[in-house]
Amino acid sequence: MKTVAQTVIEADHFYTIAARTGSVIEAVESAKNEGSIRLGKYDHKPEQEWSFVRVGDGVYRIRNRASGKLIDLMMTGTANGTWLHLWEDVGGTSQMWTVEPTPAGTVRLRSSWASGKCIDTVGMGVADGAQLQIWQETAGEDQLWTIAEVKDRAKRVAKAAKEEEPAAAPVEKAEEKPVEAAPVKAEPVVEAAKAEEKPAEPAPAKVEAPAAEAPKAEEAKPEGKAEPAKAAPAAKAPAKKPTAKKTSRAARKKAAAKK
Repeated sequence: MKTVAQTVIEADHFYTIAARTGSVIEAVESAKNEGSIRLGKYDHKPEQEWSFVRVGDGVYRIRNRASGKLIDLMMTGTANGTWLHLWEDVGGTSQMWTVEPTPAGTVRLRSSWASGKCIDTVGMGVADGAQLQIWQETAGEDQLWTIAEVKDRAKRVAKAAKEEEPAAAPVEKAEEKPVEAAPVKAEPVVEAAKAEEKPAEPAPAKVEAPAAEAPKAEEAKPEGKAEPAKAAPAAKAPAKKPTAKKTSRAARKKAAAKK
């Protein structure tokens, strides 16, 4: 028989335990502490995934991912046909299992409590829903199991992370918004231009200021005119002298005529 490499069991990893049909061991909890162990189609549910807690050389407690409870023997039975069930960790030997590899790459799961009896299915059932039990070793394949690490769950997490990456794109766009602010920067430039035009308004104000002083200059002019006004009579006084002179001549003529 060709030897197939075994799955390396590691701490803090999760695994499926599959029958030859591909169905996996799953836990179905009830309202009480007790829960049944049976076969079911693998749907990537945590109830179908298990961790192996090492307690010795090849000996493990098999812990359910969903509840944290262990595969145990019902009523700590040891006889053929004793059902498996789910139970909280009590540290009992009935919760310890030896993983025994085969050359075909499968394993037998032997009870440390029940004299090495193996996990198999009730009535050698292969259909989903078949209950699990312990039975002495037989040549049947219903006692052979394939342990495989749960990797597709990590892939789904990676896919979810990739799906979240597009959500980060808007953040990058938000960083690009300052580039759009370039047109906004043009507005301050327009305001600056307007601010430069505003100083043009004080220019007329300065022109008006001299205009306001102009009346003072005009008031000064009347003072200048006041002086010529006084000089005007002085200029008119000589104008009367010719009249006096004419009168003197006429008087002279009259005087001459009398003579």
